Amino acid sequence: MGTGGSIDKNPEKIAGSISYATTAVEKATADAAFTNALTKTGDGTVTYTSSDTAVAEVAEKTGEVTIVGAGTATITATVTDSDTYTYAVKTATYTITVTQATPSYIGSKAPSEAKAVGDIVFNDGSATPYSADLTLTDAQKAAAISVIFYAGTGLNSGDDTTTSRTLGVGLDNTGLLEWCTSSANADSISITTILCHSNTSANIVNSNMTFTGDRNGSDNLKQISDFLKANSLTDDTETEAKYPAFYFAKNYKEKKIGSETASRIPAGSEYESGWYMPSLAEIRQIWESKDTVDAAIALCGASPFGDKWCWTSSQHPTVANKACTFCFQTGQWGEPPKSGHTDSVCVVRAFN
Repeated sequence: MGTGGSIDKNPEKIAGSISYATTAVEKATADAAFTNALTKTGDGTVTYTSSDTAVAEVAEKTGEVTIVGAGTATITATVTDSDTYTYAVKTATYTITVTQATPSYIGSKAPSEAKAVGDIVFNDGSATPYSADLTLTDAQKAAAISVIFYAGTGLNSGDDTTTSRTLGVGLDNTGLLEWCTSSANADSISITTILCHSNTSANIVNSNMTFTGDRNGSDNLKQISDFLKANSLTDDTETEAKYPAFYFAKNYKEKKIGSETASRIPAGSEYESGWYMPSLAEIRQIWESKDTVDAAIALCGASPFGDKWCWTSSQHPTVANKACTFCFQTGQWGEPPKSGHTDSVCVVRAFN
């Protein structure tokens, strides 16, 4: 039998190709993942890589790109020959340029911008300056948590004249609570570390009223705790029921405005903590800006101070079982007993 000719099992392969129609893509850091369409002739296998995964990551098999950060990266598609197709040019590329997205804030001032007296603060840390013609959307009202009433160094304690603080008052000033109960160990002793002295008596309204002593009330509950322990008394300040006014402030994250069913401070927010009952000096400063504060609070859908009496966290200067309370109608301070007497409570917090 004659010898037949051999059969070529590898005939000449067909020319394949890959290419991107779009070779330059612009995105922002907030954009979603995407895929730039690759045109491919043939059945060669394609894999994808990124030149800078800090800018863009790419799925090796699908080419889907996830944006990571601002900058520029090159996305490369690489194809391999198959049994049928061969590729003279085995790569195709495109450049992706990612810019930093401008954050979207509730207020007109970014959280990093310094806040000023009259600013309405929202729960994302942004703020909007109050003005008589300002209007707020329903979403802004639902996110408002505070109004700035002070910025400066004059409300520090003792000899501190350099620490600058920006303070905002919370929108809920209700309560009608006791400063402490009769069973609280702080009820009948003079806590000298939280004395805030005025240069005038309680029943005198003085636009030049000044204060000395403990003007910063942010740590007054802790100071009560320390004072009790230093005087060999049981520290009962962790018993919420014994210090109702203080815990109204401490638990401010849970408060709801009016008929609202949820707190305006979201879980996990930095604004869940840091709220406290103000000192006599601090609450007087709220009164100094009362017209603006009340108008801004009302605009946010909450109840203004009006003519309320509100507790301060300051001990009465001379009477052991009394604390200082403050009248928002007249600007006077009063001296009721710590227990057995109820007043409203307002809360303040430091902001950037």
